This record gives sequence, structure tokens and C-alpha cells, in this order.
Amino acid sequence: EETLTQCEAAGIEFAKVLSKAKKVRAPRQIGVDGQTDRTGQAIGRVTGSLCVITANNGGQPVGLLSSRVSQAGFTPPAITIAVAKDKDLECLAQPGEKFVVNMLKEGRNLRSHFLQPAVMGTDRFAGLETTVAENGCIILTDALSYIECTVKNRMDCGDRWLLYAVVNDGKVLEASSVTAIDRRKSGNQY
Repeated sequence: EETLTQCEAAGIEFAKVLSKAKKVRAPRQIGVDGQTDRTGQAIGRVTGSLCVITANNGGQPVGLLSSRVSQAGFTPPAITIAVAKDKDLECLAQPGEKFVVNMLKEGRNLRSHFLQPAVMGTDRFAGLETTVAENGCIILTDALSYIECTVKNRMDCGDRWLLYAVVNDGKVLEASSVTAIDRRKSGNQY
């Protein structure tokens, strides 16, 4: 009797664990029925590559997680990037500024590292494998790829700067991995 009771308890616990794992793995779409912000949900379906943008702010390296980078030109190769005015990367808001876009790999810990708020006076890149690009900015060696850029123009867009930058150099660091992407439930916030 006692063994049978233990087996039943183990079976129930096993079923709970499987059920929970299934919920975690399956991406869920939020239903729009009865929701008040359908536009925000629609905008949230816009995806972008997860990147860490690195630059130098007054000689100090800074890095910020972003998924607001898009290719903007072919000759010369160029990108656009939306940068919050209240973030560390506001230092990029002037033409001529240099930066690196590090594209992240799916399933790696770099995302969680840069989700943590930066603490003034600490090294944002401590514990990470890095190297320095030709333009003087940090390259995350555990990234999928990187591109070195120079800001050519900017536009004031509400709470963001929209930057147009020319790509000067770049390299794929791991050809067999998949690019991490940002899947959001709402376009009203990051």
C-alpha cells in the first residue's frame, strides 16, 4: 500500500512538471478579444535581432541591449538604429560617433547580462570575453557577429534618436548559430 501511494504521488508530481515545461516552451500569443490595446499588441509582433550596442561615452565603454536595428542601405552598407534619449547610448546622437553592433546568438546568456541595469562606476563588461574593434569600441566575442559603424545623421523622434550609420567593417564569429530575436507581447514598452 505504501509503495503504491508513493508511486501515485510521484506520478502526479511528474505530470505537474511536464505540464509546466510544456507551458514554458510553447510561445503564447495574447488574445485580442476583450483587450483594450490592440494597436500595442499588433506593434509588439514586429521582431528584431537582439543586439548589444557598444560605444564609448567620455572614454568609458557602455553597452545596451537593443532590438531596434535595421538595414538601411547597400551602397554603402548602412543601418538605422533607434536609441532612447535617456539611455547611456545617447552619446551616439552626434554624426561621426563610432559604435559596434554585436548580434546575439539564440540561447546564450549575454541577453540576461545586459537586461540588468548598469550600475554607475562598475565595469559593464566584467566577466565577459571581449576584444576591441578598430574603432575603439567593445566586441563581445561570444556574439554571433558584429559590425563597426559610424553615425552619419540623426533625427529627433519623440523619446528616441533615429540614427543613420554607415557600416565600416564586420565579421561573423559563429556561422552555425541562429540569431536571437526579440518577441514582445506589446509594442507599448520594451
